[in-house]
Amino acid sequence: MRFFLNSFYFTVFFAILFISWLFGLYWLFLLALFVIAIILFFSRRLSPAFQEDAVLKEGILYAPVNGKIVLINNGIEQNRYGKNLTEVVIVSSWWREHGIYFPLKAEIIDLAYEGGVGHFRYFFKSIFNKDSKRKPSLSVGMRCVNDITVGLDFYKCVTGLWPKVRVIPGDKGKAQVNLGFFGLGGTTVLYLPENYEILAREGLDVVAGQAIVAHLKDVKKVEA
Repeated sequence: MRFFLNSFYFTVFFAILFISWLFGLYWLFLLALFVIAIILFFSRRLSPAFQEDAVLKEGILYAPVNGKIVLINNGIEQNRYGKNLTEVVIVSSWWREHGIYFPLKAEIIDLAYEGGVGHFRYFFKSIFNKDSKRKPSLSVGMRCVNDITVGLDFYKCVTGLWPKVRVIPGDKGKAQVNLGFFGLGGTTVLYLPENYEILAREGLDVVAGQAIVAHLKDVKKVEA
């Protein structure tokens, strides 16, 4: 199994366990082992199963995170991504795998940590009504086929960690490829233009890189 942790963390884990065992601090050894096991559980990385059929991928937009679609709003205006958008709100629980994956083949065109304080993930109804001002913690703009822009916003939960991505504007990625980590989950929002037909529904439990959220109506051009 792989994890969203670098070698520094594993070095620290090993040092703590070795020192506590060396000095006979077995209670500390067991406590540290328990805490490390919890950290590893919540930082585990389970890559999506890739679809080998390239034709299926053309125009398909997958779920970028694990979670449940709790709201689908139409006719939304968003400063970064345009007007008359469809807003798809996904809430991720604490115990799911927390990777962030490219929902489609695209190029990163905009990236902004906006510093929003976020909100408790299950209070989404008051945050995502048409009259509320959106204040995401992180915004990622993507350009896909036919120069269509897709938006991906993240809202930190008060009981979660800040979303982190490993991409910058100009980077390109294929659908289902990992681009970051949203530790302990939170709220993820997709903004899709009229070019996309929404195939998912509210209440649907989605798996990152596998569940199909929408389909591009016209896929004459297949290069991003």
